[in-house]
Amino acid sequence: MRVNTPADIASIDLDKAWRTLAEAGLLAMRARDGGAPMSSGVDVMFAVEELGAALAPAPLVGALLATELFTLADAPAALIDTLTNGEARYAIALSRQLDGLADASALAGVVCFGAEGANAALALKRDGEARYLVVLPLANARVLDGADPTRRLSAFTEAPVGEVVGTALSQDALDRWTALALALVCADMVGAMRQGLKEAVEYAKTRIQYDVPIGSFQAVQHMLAEMLVQTEAAASVTRYAAWSVDALGVAESLLAARTAKAYCGAATQVLSETLMQSYGGIGQTWEHVAHLRARRALFDRALFGDESHQLLRIADARMGRA
Repeated sequence: MRVNTPADIASIDLDKAWRTLAEAGLLAMRARDGGAPMSSGVDVMFAVEELGAALAPAPLVGALLATELFTLADAPAALIDTLTNGEARYAIALSRQLDGLADASALAGVVCFGAEGANAALALKRDGEARYLVVLPLANARVLDGADPTRRLSAFTEAPVGEVVGTALSQDALDRWTALALALVCADMVGAMRQGLKEAVEYAKTRIQYDVPIGSFQAVQHMLAEMLVQTEAAASVTRYAAWSVDALGVAESLLAARTAKAYCGAATQVLSETLMQSYGGIGQTWEHVAHLRARRALFDRALFGDESHQLLRIADARMGRA
């Protein structure tokens, strides 16, 4: 399931990868056992981080978030079971700005994330002040060429007829879901960038210039050291956010997740640029893995809102505007 070059993306059997996730029990990590998640936010964070490091094209984040939405909406257990055992796949329909769940009544420009092999996408439907989870068929969706070639996106070509599932979602439930979503996207960024740093360090040890490894040059050492500082700081805030999903109240958990996303988003911009720079010219070639890491992390930066979006939402919460 690991992607080392762009050519690997086409050669990986994505159905087999999906079955592997199901057989390993990863799809069921957020299913409930006695009302509690079978795996904590920290557990799923580690799984997502590893898949991010591998640039895996399997849509684990989308599947975990779909399970969480179904659970929070009190969807029938049989429906959740089809997702957790791998029989059904659901994408997450995101707003045009990618900063949250899409409104099922306005699907123009909506992007479906985690769409690889998905049968349907999940969006929200408003009925007065109430918001319901809606399942939208993806039968006529078209594949999008996204910035990140390791994960497939799709868009609706026409407005499908959706089916409301479960009961109305409370604001607390949606905030709890958003906190999990932000923590998992941060974990994917950390995985991609941490592995990128590891590979850049190995390259600096073996790439010879002027008869010495380029890692012996102080300028290269400073660049990689700064990457390490920012990567580990991003990992620390992500771990706290993932822990808070199940351990803290909704407001505190969402604050931790928005703080983590704000830091990771800003750090990823710098880390991606530095990663490309660390390889020199070879890093700019299509065959090299560096641009795949940068593109995945930068797409994560936009998912569910970049750092500016998060900081504004934090300010709203602090000033009582949300």
